[in-house]
Amino acid sequence: MNTRMEVPAEDAALLERIAGGDQRALQQALQAHGQAVFGFALRRLGSPEDAQEVVSDTLLALWRQAAAQRGRITSLRAWLLGIARHKIGDVLRGRGQHWREQADDDGQLLAHAADPDPSPLDRLCADCDDARLAQALDGLPEVQREALYLFTYEGLSLAEIARIQQVPQATVGTRLHLARQRLRRSLAGDAGDPR
Repeated sequence: MNTRMEVPAEDAALLERIAGGDQRALQQALQAHGQAVFGFALRRLGSPEDAQEVVSDTLLALWRQAAAQRGRITSLRAWLLGIARHKIGDVLRGRGQHWREQADDDGQLLAHAADPDPSPLDRLCADCDDARLAQALDGLPEVQREALYLFTYEGLSLAEIARIQQVPQATVGTRLHLARQRLRRSLAGDAGDPR
């Protein structure tokens, strides 16, 4: 039984055009997925300039690798976020830092990355204040926080997140389960640490 998901037709057509050297197709990829890549990078790097550099480097990688990736990817957005994850790691290593999600006190910096529609996480936490939510999210292990972000804010599937994080799909499911469990306990005021 083949469980491989088919790439959406618009992603396949876009990738095909980029592989053929169509610069307008690259611009369309930026319009379709650039904000997701920017938001993903900004939340981790805390700098709009660094996030924009990650977007540029990710698009350059798309341009260079499009021909080789035809028929190999199932989601252009997930593939681009995977590239961005590596580019973010490069920036952090250049800074001598570890992978860490950034946040600002007044919410202005991350406002650039906000999706206008409430995510499932936003709806779950509609009644809690921003400071408690930020603290609860900050208390999650990085791999759980990343999986939760990709699932709730980017709408990626478990399989897509598994490819980005380079772990089995079951591991992603466990990370999401534990992240939700920790968030519920933290937001309810229970300091317990579920294992």
